[in-house]
Amino acid sequence: MEKSKFSRRSFFKLAATAVAVVPLLTKVTSSLAADSCPTTGPAGKAIANPLEGMGKTLQYVVDAKTSKNPKFKAGSKCGTCKFYNAAKADGGYAPCTMMGMKYVTNCGWCTSFAAKA
Repeated sequence: MEKSKFSRRSFFKLAATAVAVVPLLTKVTSSLAADSCPTTGPAGKAIANPLEGMGKTLQYVVDAKTSKNPKFKAGSKCGTCKFYNAAKADGGYAPCTMMGMKYVTNCGWCTSFAAKA
């Protein structure tokens, strides 16, 4: 009978390590996914344009990290704003009350940002 290369002790060490690492990998993967901005708006929906209308007036940016506005505070974004209608979200976009119900990205930002209560 040939002896196994792995002992029972080494198996349990490996299993314990795997159990500890899997939740960490899950957390890192989900945080990376949460940081990504959608690249295309939902088909057939009116999308807010940063260069015209209310988008220009409210200095809307598609990615909050790119805002140069002095009112911008790190961590604030459309997805956490009280005017963002998450119940009607579609592919990372949802209608915004301040943009005349045009769709904005969940990672966008504008000067009317107000954190959800």
